[in-house]
Parts: sequence; structure tokens; C-alpha cells
Amino acid sequence: MARACAALLVLLAFVAAGRADETPPPARGGTLQVAEPTWDAGKIVRGTKLTHSFVLKNVGTTELSIDAKPG
Repeated sequence: MARACAALLVLLAFVAAGRADETPPPARGGTLQVAEPTWDAGKIVRGTKLTHSFVLKNVGTTELSIDAKPG
């Protein structure tokens, strides 16, 4: 009996280890991924124009719609 339990534990350990390496499936629907969600411009002089680009990626399985207005 103890031998059967030990064999079962070893088998379960192999199954769990195999599943840990699997990557999760992509999220359903449009899902936004932002690599850098915040940006610190540091100390700036008043009146200085700043620009910064954020990289957005749809990691979902369907089209993603973004309705954003500047300002």
C-alpha cells in the first residue's frame, strides 16, 4: 500500500510539473496589454512641451476598440 501511494505521488508530481510549463491560453475578447502603464517625466520647466509614446498590444482573441480622447 505504501509503495502504491509513493508511486501515485511521483506520478502527480510529474503531471503538475508538466502543467507548470504550459503557457495560458490568450484571453477571450479584446484585452489590452500596456508594457509601461506609467511614465515619470521628472522635473520640467513650465511651458515645455512633452511627448511620450505608450506601446499598446491586443493580447486577446478578438478585435480591440479604444475610444480615447486627448486631454
